[in-house]
Amino acid sequence: MKSITKFEQNVNLKLVTGTGEILQDFSSTGKERPWKIHKQENLRLVEIYKLAKHERLISDSRLFDLEHCGDTLLFVKNAEGKKKLKQANFCRVRLCPMCQWRRSLKMFGQVQAITDKILEKDQNIRFIFGTFTVKNCAAEDLETCINILNNKFLYLVSRNRTFAPAKKLKQNLLGYLKAVEVTYNSQDKTYHPHFHVIFAVQNTFFNSGKYYMSKKEWIELWQKALNVDYKPQIDIKAIKSGVAGTAKAVAEVAKYPIKTAPILKLPDDEAVEVLKTLTLALRKKRFVGYGGIFKTVKQELKLQDVETDKDLINTDIEQQERFNAVVAVLFKYNFRFGCYIC
Repeated sequence: MKSITKFEQNVNLKLVTGTGEILQDFSSTGKERPWKIHKQENLRLVEIYKLAKHERLISDSRLFDLEHCGDTLLFVKNAEGKKKLKQANFCRVRLCPMCQWRRSLKMFGQVQAITDKILEKDQNIRFIFGTFTVKNCAAEDLETCINILNNKFLYLVSRNRTFAPAKKLKQNLLGYLKAVEVTYNSQDKTYHPHFHVIFAVQNTFFNSGKYYMSKKEWIELWQKALNVDYKPQIDIKAIKSGVAGTAKAVAEVAKYPIKTAPILKLPDDEAVEVLKTLTLALRKKRFVGYGGIFKTVKQELKLQDVETDKDLINTDIEQQERFNAVVAVLFKYNFRFGCYIC
């Protein structure tokens, strides 16, 4: 992992250290970014990995990177006191709460940019947000269940797969963005894999009774795709036109693929077992998939792959804008006080 102490200023900025200032970093909407919370979660994950050392779920070098993830943050400030992250030592371990948060921010920025560009091309395009589920599964079945979810989704969207029940959707489908999520139910010790998706469709999908699908039809469609004898739960809704409606759907798709916070609160033995299950079941799995117009526009905008991109510093479009920095400030996580201090 690159040492942040080797930061080289490419502009003549004063580097401020040792002032005792406690880090407060706010987004453009005025919401404080939860750096210390994610660092505390990160340290709990390290503790669980160490308890599971005999399982060899992570190498010693990667565990070291995880333990020191986000230890030190270098910000630059402008004349108004607004901060922008300049450099940090992120570990990029898949289940790291700190890195998952940073990827989620990056994902949100990218998807928002893609949907904005799609509407710029054609304001008549409509979006549908959906959540597709299967029954909860046991730990030993999680990997298989995720594979089934991904495979059966292709029955809905792929024109190369003949699946008559999806004809209405396919005739109007312009593209999609799919994101897999896995949650854990501590009451019955089961796992809930599901995916969120944004469909881009022609407006004829809504304007014509010939193509429009009720929720009942969506449920029946997904049941037939899964080939199961129960009615799977799904949530499907048209995204309202305008920034607010689209942003809400984008936020759902850009959520963390694994909610680690509840797992970190489990008793040690259970937390170790859950961590083992997730690490093995999700190894080499992709969580995000683009198709059609979403994939085309992503390429046009030259956006990096969120799952493999090493840059977790520049996470959103906002941070790409010009920033007139006047000073650099170094914050380090203080283990005694549980916060970042200059």
